[in-house]
Amino acid sequence: MMRMLKGISWLLICISLVCCCSCQDSFVSVIRRLDQLEEELFHNKADMIRMEKRIRNIIEAVKTSLTVELKETIRDQVRETMSEIVQGEAFRDMVKSEVVSGIRHVKRGYHQMKRQWQHVSRSLKDFQDETVTFHEFVLNKVHDLNGQNTSDTCAREKHRLERELEKNNISVAKLTEDNDRLLELNKTCQFQISQLKTVLSLPVSQGTSHRRNFTSTSPVLTKIVTTTSPDVMTVSLTPLKVEEEKNRILIAPLWSRTNQQFRQLNINNNSLSVYPYHSLSKVTCIAYLAKTRELLIALPDRILASVLDTSQVRVLRKGVRTYGMAVDEGLGVVFIGTHYPKYSISRMSTHGEEFNVVKSMYGSYPRQLTLDQRREKIYWCNYVNLFTMTYDGQGLSTLARGRRMFSVTLDQIAGVLYYNNEKELMRMTVSNNVSTRVITLQDTPWNMRLYRGIIYYGGWTAAVLGAVNVTNKTGAYGLESRAIKGPLVCLIP
Repeated sequence: MMRMLKGISWLLICISLVCCCSCQDSFVSVIRRLDQLEEELFHNKADMIRMEKRIRNIIEAVKTSLTVELKETIRDQVRETMSEIVQGEAFRDMVKSEVVSGIRHVKRGYHQMKRQWQHVSRSLKDFQDETVTFHEFVLNKVHDLNGQNTSDTCAREKHRLERELEKNNISVAKLTEDNDRLLELNKTCQFQISQLKTVLSLPVSQGTSHRRNFTSTSPVLTKIVTTTSPDVMTVSLTPLKVEEEKNRILIAPLWSRTNQQFRQLNINNNSLSVYPYHSLSKVTCIAYLAKTRELLIALPDRILASVLDTSQVRVLRKGVRTYGMAVDEGLGVVFIGTHYPKYSISRMSTHGEEFNVVKSMYGSYPRQLTLDQRREKIYWCNYVNLFTMTYDGQGLSTLARGRRMFSVTLDQIAGVLYYNNEKELMRMTVSNNVSTRVITLQDTPWNMRLYRGIIYYGGWTAAVLGAVNVTNKTGAYGLESRAIKGPLVCLIP
């Protein structure tokens, strides 16, 4: 029995060992399986991380493209809205300026009609007083003549009235004659005084070889021809009375390749002389500052400034090419029609500072400018159009179209604009923009200046300095010069 128990114990021990060995093998396989699962999980995690990165990149790319597209859409919409707003503001400014101009015109007309009405009222009152006095006089005469010989009384009154009328006629004639004599004497004295001042103001070295007097007794232009010196000038003038003024027209050569002396036409005594202070080439335009008495001279790449009647010049602005300048001395601003650095209407101070573009013209060639300083408007030509806008570049509009439109000038008091259409001098009322023809000129004017009802202009091709009286639409004179090709004119007070 004991042996059986010992065999059973050994059997159990063997069985337990066999079980332990088999469990150990299963444990090892389980551990290996767990390691494989852990490795697979690690690889799956790496794949998931890579996939997450790829998805994030795709999301960022889509987000960037959508943002750019949205920005472009918003920018286009904003631009369209801003353009509509700017156009609306420009239209409102234009309408406002036109309304203000119309109101001013109506106010001037109202005040003029009021003055005329007051004058008519005073005249009517005087007429009524005279009528009442005459009525009373007639009644008194009728009352006195009752019971008397009417025919004899009428004859006596007739003779008395004839004698009184004869005396009055003689007195009026004498007064008229004396008045004419005094006016003529006054004109002669003023002319002699101005002529003496001009002679005394000329340099001694200049002498009389540079001065050619058109008249000697009265301010009337005459005809003179001279052909003996290198500075030959053929002058053809027709009679026209000019008021005595201490002003002159400065004449500069347009775009001459060689140095040319400036000339001056003295309005006060109608004499032509050489301006002794400047001899320049390639001049494109000139202007004048009355406050500082400075002459602005434009060359192809700069603008010079020179105190009047001196030969010293200084550079006011570099890098600017222009064929037209206009000065508003009240604001201290010079407006320039620039060809370089780009086609535009620009402005700067009278000292050459604060240069900026008012309006770009996009290929248009701005020529001469003129200013309406009351309404703060600019008028200019560009060969085929006449434009206007405000000082700040608003309300740009086309007033007229034509060919070879170079020059424009403004009668600010009358509100009348003068410009050229080839050789035709045109007149436009700025209140209604209606143009009419004034006269045909000798040549297409390159630029023009208005003074005292007379337009002085420089020719474009024929080198003519002309003058036109716009009041009676007659040509004042024409001066042909072989020494000055393409004259530029500038009024110098």
